[in-house]
Amino acid sequence: MNFADFRKQLAAIGREINMDTLAATRNLILPMVSVTPGADIKVQRDVQYGPDERQRLDIFTPAGGFDPHRPVLLFVHGGGFIAGDKHAEGSPFYSNIGQWAVRNGCNGITITYRLAPKHQWPSGIEDLRAAVDFIRQQGTSYGIDASRVFLIGQSAGAAHVASYVAHAGLYAPRPHGVKGIILLSGIYNFAIMPPSPMEPAYLGTDRSVYPARSSLQALAHSDVPMLLSLTEFDPPQFQRQTLDLLSAIQIAKGDLPMFVYAIGQNHLSVALYLGLPGDLVAPQLKAFIDLHS
Repeated sequence: MNFADFRKQLAAIGREINMDTLAATRNLILPMVSVTPGADIKVQRDVQYGPDERQRLDIFTPAGGFDPHRPVLLFVHGGGFIAGDKHAEGSPFYSNIGQWAVRNGCNGITITYRLAPKHQWPSGIEDLRAAVDFIRQQGTSYGIDASRVFLIGQSAGAAHVASYVAHAGLYAPRPHGVKGIILLSGIYNFAIMPPSPMEPAYLGTDRSVYPARSSLQALAHSDVPMLLSLTEFDPPQFQRQTLDLLSAIQIAKGDLPMFVYAIGQNHLSVALYLGLPGDLVAPQLKAFIDLHS
């Protein structure tokens, strides 16, 4: 399938986020992605980075052995704070991101984290802190160099990544320990999101705390390098989240971070389609990592 046909079929799925559109997006991309990692990639699955059953990560490194010059790309999945996983048996998602990392000069890590409503804010920040600590303390034994870690998140995963940098006071005085962050169609101002069951499940029902638990203003003044992306077929409220963050950064700094408008992608496909023909995000992602590592 050429990219023009892919874009047309994705557009027909629509911009709304629900179980049907998510399944249709996965089914459209599934034939394009290898389910089994290639022989050039070593995968170590379900390594515990914390005591909870969901605090697991998969590690992707070159099959040929440890390369100390490789940065680490750590991916945080979406799922509306209440669902999602780094890997399901028989599915290529989100192992496709770990494989892309290895084949583009990085080591890759994908993580699963604790979910709402059982685990509420700031559990996402705590889990990312635990994952970064794990990499720093035990990464060498898994072939991972902890000195150049980049966090990448999609949707709720991007919200967690943004919150991790924005609310560094929760784990101070320890440094955040990252070289840069990549935010794909995330949420940065919880206060303006339309009512849904997802944000209250994670943030609680008291909306007066939403501004303080948002990340937009702190990110606007952060010195952490960022790559932001929104997609052509994102719901409007998600497009506004990224545009508002870009505007806040430009006002605060008089300049913009790296940014990709992912033509031909939707809210979910931006992660599932990474590196496939016509993808606009992967080349900029590689350039961003090369620039800041």
